[in-house]
Amino acid sequence: MRISSIECGRVLAILAVMTIHLSPFSNPFDPTLWDGTPYLWLGAIINQLCRFAVPLFFLCAGYFLQPALAAGKPMAVALRYCRPLLGLWLAWSLLYLLVPFNPAAAMTEGYLTSMAGQWQMQLGDPLNAWWVGGMIHLWFLPALMLAVLLLALCWRVRLPRLALVAGALLYGLALIGGSYGSLLGGEWALLTRNGPFFSLLFVALGAELRLRAWQPDARRSALLMVAGMGLYALEAAGLLHFAAVPLNRHDFLLGSLPWALGLFGLLLANPNWGRGSWLERQAPKVLGLYCLHMMLVVWLMVFGPQGKLLWWELVKVPVLLVLSLLACRLLATNRISGWLLRAR
Repeated sequence: MRISSIECGRVLAILAVMTIHLSPFSNPFDPTLWDGTPYLWLGAIINQLCRFAVPLFFLCAGYFLQPALAAGKPMAVALRYCRPLLGLWLAWSLLYLLVPFNPAAAMTEGYLTSMAGQWQMQLGDPLNAWWVGGMIHLWFLPALMLAVLLLALCWRVRLPRLALVAGALLYGLALIGGSYGSLLGGEWALLTRNGPFFSLLFVALGAELRLRAWQPDARRSALLMVAGMGLYALEAAGLLHFAAVPLNRHDFLLGSLPWALGLFGLLLANPNWGRGSWLERQAPKVLGLYCLHMMLVVWLMVFGPQGKLLWWELVKVPVLLVLSLLACRLLATNRISGWLLRAR
């Protein structure tokens, strides 16, 4: 079952993910580049406005998987769902570990020499590397798989709503060990964005909404979304003021729940939004775009224009989108490489 508005929402979400990763008005090689300018704040606000994306992905996964779980043999359904995702995660992890972030340096300095620093960055944190894979953004795939497996296990023991309780507990722990850590005594070494800490609650909530045959009202959903964004902003401002937590530090907060739920309800209440549009036609590429875009992010950071260039900050995300779509099309032309773009 495909819903036009949800498909368009997923495409906007992948664009938001690209924006987070390419970070307008932020430079990982020179973190102080935009200090003392209003653009530093603008970049942090843009970063946080894009944080609806991953919760929306998780909600969609639970919502559309629920009928299959309820039909019988939920563990078999979950394993069937996760098997191709596991293959993608392993394949892309290997690619990111083998392809140099700086091909020019690999040719001049030698492959192994140039890759030593890259491998240290990718694998230097063994506690979290197991939850992530070969590149930082790939955490999403094992997080989704674990959430689906835990949800299916709850269905298997005939306690489907247990996943909501477990998800809420894990989400609370994720906040305590993550964004709220500095306020409560220190962040955990384990990055609580990874694994089921963040993902299970949203996946279980999506399944619960489908189980209840939720028929959201557009106006109420919009109000819920705005209220969630307001709560999120208050949390972020409070953590900045009382614990000096940078604005762009947060992957999720308490406000993420009403924000994402309101947005999801708004899309469900307007199923024909975007029908037949260019956005809807890009929806089948979302998973492939998610997996491949980070290599292009790295190459744009390494080979793209350097320095405090306002024009580049304004155009680099559209450039990334165009390059990602071209790379996706190129990979799709071959049956073997095309497998890297889809979970089936």
